[in-house]
Amino acid sequence: MALRNCPPGHPSRSSCLHNLATSLRKRFEQSDVLSDLDEAIDLNRAALALCPPGHSDRSPRLNNLAVSLVNRFKYGGVLSDLDEAIELFQAVLALLPHGHSDRFWPLNSLAIALQYRFMQRKVLSDLDEAIDLHQAALTLRPHGHSDRFLPLDSLAVALQYRFKHRSVLSDLDEAIDLLQAALDLGTPSDSFRSLSLNNLATSLQERFRQRGVRSDLDGSIDLHRAALDLCPPDHSDRCLSLSNLAMSLRDRFKQRGVLSDLDEAIDLLRAALALSSYTLGHPSRSLLLHNLATSLQERFKQRSVRSDLDEAIDLHRLALALHPPGHSDQSQFLNNLAISLQERFKQRGVWSDLDESIVSKRDSSKGVSLSDLDEAIDLHRAALALCPPGHSDRSLSLSNLATSLQERFEQRGVLSDMDEAIDLNRAALALCPPGHSVKSQSLNNLAMSLRARFEQRGVLSDLDEAIDLHRATPALHQPGHSQRSLSLNNLAIFLIHNSPKHLILFHLWIFKPPSYGPPQLNSKTIVQY
Repeated sequence: MALRNCPPGHPSRSSCLHNLATSLRKRFEQSDVLSDLDEAIDLNRAALALCPPGHSDRSPRLNNLAVSLVNRFKYGGVLSDLDEAIELFQAVLALLPHGHSDRFWPLNSLAIALQYRFMQRKVLSDLDEAIDLHQAALTLRPHGHSDRFLPLDSLAVALQYRFKHRSVLSDLDEAIDLLQAALDLGTPSDSFRSLSLNNLATSLQERFRQRGVRSDLDGSIDLHRAALDLCPPDHSDRCLSLSNLAMSLRDRFKQRGVLSDLDEAIDLLRAALALSSYTLGHPSRSLLLHNLATSLQERFKQRSVRSDLDEAIDLHRLALALHPPGHSDQSQFLNNLAISLQERFKQRGVWSDLDESIVSKRDSSKGVSLSDLDEAIDLHRAALALCPPGHSDRSLSLSNLATSLQERFEQRGVLSDMDEAIDLNRAALALCPPGHSVKSQSLNNLAMSLRARFEQRGVLSDLDEAIDLHRATPALHQPGHSQRSLSLNNLAIFLIHNSPKHLILFHLWIFKPPSYGPPQLNSKTIVQY
């Protein structure tokens, strides 16, 4: 019945308001016209007002308003919309007794809304509650139920988030088991199957980063390719699939050093960024900018093409400009802009002011001319402050700040920078268990810092530790890997600066069969020559 046929006081007016609001919300979901959603919310409020406590239609009216508010939060990012939606979903559940079959969708919706709020405010109790709600929803979709894949997938995603912020590997293992179970059920459409493939691939990729098991990474790439095959050029999830496959390929490049993997990753990220759905203002645009920038940065390290580094810096600044201070992703973007600025400083030695867009973000340093290197250190400190103990990115932030401080020590000779760099590198290494994907880099960074301090102060214990770390690093890479070659080269450089005779022994070791073993090098054997 049309709303015009249901004037105020008509017994069907609430239903007419509800139906019109639902139609407007669905049109918004297709067209992204915000005025449709705003009108839908106003109509939802009017419909709810006509259903006081005890009314038989109060539960669906509460739910419909909550869904519309979540949609508006996803579009505009206004947290008050999300807070209100959470309260409304909680009110819906309060009207339904435990075990009632209609509790499934409000449980699922409330859990997802809490996850959204966790992503904005990082209050872990929101995420813990979301996981409890997903587990409750799963019990309402037992084995054999046609919708069981949804709570399996949703619970797995929530566990992935918790792993990222608490680094408890059992959460990640459970997420992988749940996602595999969801895929084994067979999902009802290619769209849902693509999403499940992506989620499982991402979890395997993360487990590879923690444990270094090659089969996890290869499996991740295979799953991402399968997901992309289900997303033709006009598919709404194609950008996600392109980006995820790119990041898996980049991880494999880091492990095995095959440049074609990195080149393909860059091509895939460019394709994702170019898709029309990723327009200016789209919430995923900043992540694509960031990922493409870091990939170009990595390629610059391999090929030294200056345009790759310049483009990376431009992309990092664009990504950071989309995230004001306090945003949940700011730490990651600060870190990577700092790295690229530091690298350009190392290559060109330009001490200049930053772009106007970056200068405007400094509340306390307005008008101060800073170098790329000083800016890198400031950004790394800000990033580390956003990664408290237990955060999955803390090791990376510690390492990045240490590298910047070491570079500044090499330029200015302030020993306190080197001492701090060593402390930070030790802390970063302590967060990398055996098999962790960045353990080799952490070993190398600490060795280089200790070597530099030995050259300044001549403390033999620094020298002994640096040798041990340099010798341990090549064993973490397969023969032929570019990082193995770099590790061996670093040890050779160290030895040539300290003992030509032991450099000869080192080269003999490289070209002899493994049974010969490495020469036994330490400060005593080096000093005696």
